[in-house]
Amino acid sequence: MTHFGFQIPDELAEQFDSYAATRGGRSAALRALVSQCLSEGGGAPPRPTPEPVSQALTSSVAVLLTRDDRLRLDEECQVTGMTRGQWLVACARNRLHGTRHFGQVDRDRIARIAREMREMKSSLHRYASAIQRAPRDLAVVEKHQSLIGHLSAQVERGLRAIEGAFRGNDHYWSGKPAEPRPTEERRIAPAASAAEASL
Repeated sequence: MTHFGFQIPDELAEQFDSYAATRGGRSAALRALVSQCLSEGGGAPPRPTPEPVSQALTSSVAVLLTRDDRLRLDEECQVTGMTRGQWLVACARNRLHGTRHFGQVDRDRIARIAREMREMKSSLHRYASAIQRAPRDLAVVEKHQSLIGHLSAQVERGLRAIEGAFRGNDHYWSGKPAEPRPTEERRIAPAASAAEASL
């Protein structure tokens, strides 16, 4: 867009500011006056209808960083799978509104946990089918109890991992130190495989 600049007396500027206050400000009022003059050849222009202000409008903000800060930002972006802009916006929104933002790494982790939970659900369905077919003797009951205990532990572990992902994400964006991950986060698959195979 072309920029026009000119000077007017202070008294006239105050009068125009009063005129423009209800018309979107100086620039909007001047543009309306220019358009009116060109389209109608002069005369007092009618009062323009104020345009609705969208709450979704965005604006850009320039951030100046030192070289060390920029390098550190790049490291964080690589860890979270975000661009610089995405990381800065997520950080600002978390501090201003408390909203959650997940980087690609966290999204992948949560998706992996969700897949594991679906696998556990399938295992429970297989168990339900197997227990209906199995004879009711003590050995079979013990095997079923072992499988139930393992699947219960797996479900509990998955729930703790999901809670940990959300809690860790909140700590990250709030600038708090990360909580240590429990050592029991590894899979305990051999016991499950043996129990399922024996059914």
